[in-house]
Amino acid sequence: MKRGFLFGLGSFLCLGVLFGLMQLSNDVTTAAIVVTISVPLSILVIRAANRAPANRSRGHGVIGWLVGFLIIDAVLLCIFGIIVIFSNLS
Repeated sequence: MKRGFLFGLGSFLCLGVLFGLMQLSNDVTTAAIVVTISVPLSILVIRAANRAPANRSRGHGVIGWLVGFLIIDAVLLCIFGIIVIFSNLS
């Protein structure tokens, strides 16, 4: 499951690189930040995924990939939820 998770995370980061390259015409500074963070991270994650042991089954690999692909979205959703909750308290 570790290998699938890492490949899912690497796929998400590769899409981040493509998104950053698409944004170069609109907002150069944001696009440059996204690309400079996503490119090295995606390379490191995919290299780690290649070194990880193979998955026990195809189902574990698919579930691991899906979790790895969606984990950053889930973390961002939690962060924004916490910000909204604590901004309403004051």
